[in-house]
Amino acid sequence: MRLGRRLVLAVAPSILGLLAIAALVWAGKPRAAPTAVLWIAIAAIVATIIVAWVVAREVAARIERLAAAASQRRETVPPNARPIDGAPRADELDVIEARTQRLATAVAAAEDYGTRRERAAGARADEYSGLIDEITAVMSARIEDARLPLHILLSSPFGALNENQEEMLSAAQSAIDSADVALRRLRKLVELDRGALAPVIQPIGLAELMRPVLAIAQSRATSAGVQLHPDISDRAPRVLADATLAQEAITTVVCAAIASASTAADVAVRAGEREDGRVTVEITHARSEGPASLDVRLARRLLAAQHARLTEEPERTTIDFPAERPLRAAAR
Repeated sequence: MRLGRRLVLAVAPSILGLLAIAALVWAGKPRAAPTAVLWIAIAAIVATIIVAWVVAREVAARIERLAAAASQRRETVPPNARPIDGAPRADELDVIEARTQRLATAVAAAEDYGTRRERAAGARADEYSGLIDEITAVMSARIEDARLPLHILLSSPFGALNENQEEMLSAAQSAIDSADVALRRLRKLVELDRGALAPVIQPIGLAELMRPVLAIAQSRATSAGVQLHPDISDRAPRVLADATLAQEAITTVVCAAIASASTAADVAVRAGEREDGRVTVEITHARSEGPASLDVRLARRLLAAQHARLTEEPERTTIDFPAERPLRAAAR
């Protein structure tokens, strides 16, 4: 039986009651009841029938639309469908129930699949993290093995090296030093991801944070023939960061800007408070187009571990740090 017919039959008792009262009035039986009360009851029954009829038609129309949408997806009716009148055909509620059961089953399967995928991805990430940690440890040991012979050759008193040999050995030593720095930084990132190294976030003055960074950057700029222009605010609030990790990341970014600049170019390093309350280190430079270098990407990860953010633009790189706020300002 169609659901609309069921809803129509649901109001049938009210119709029968109305007919019964009308029959009593026609026959003159209920003389003991006041006429006004009788007519009020009749009006209430009529209003109830009208409202029930309107609501029933609206609910039936909406249910039929839902059933039609479910039927378009070729849903099958479950074997335990309960026909009202004994007919084997299912009504709209059976179709919607079947669709709901299928959706619930699909959602449960998707959640189970997502959970299994998440666990597998976590296990794979832990495995890769362990492998990277072992590889960086082995490579660091091999670099140390190669560094000592190079140092001996460069400072050897028992043989004179010509200019080309010294240049090649110096280049090899520089390459080994760069590889060692990259490996150490990569290993530190792995330790951060694994939770073995937790950043110690503490307030530190901006000038104190930038002092070793500018010292290293000035040395690199002098060697590269680049003009470095620092401008550090002495009124900015203290930075909330891990001093060691923050200085390492800022130094990497500033040195990368110096390395990408041409000879006699200018690199400006400005640090101060922004309007939104964060402390910003801005490096202005001419950078060639292309993806960020490995060192800069590693520096971005180090900064992210301290709730800082690195933004790269064609001629500017910005590092945003959270700033310490006095208790009065925080209360406001």
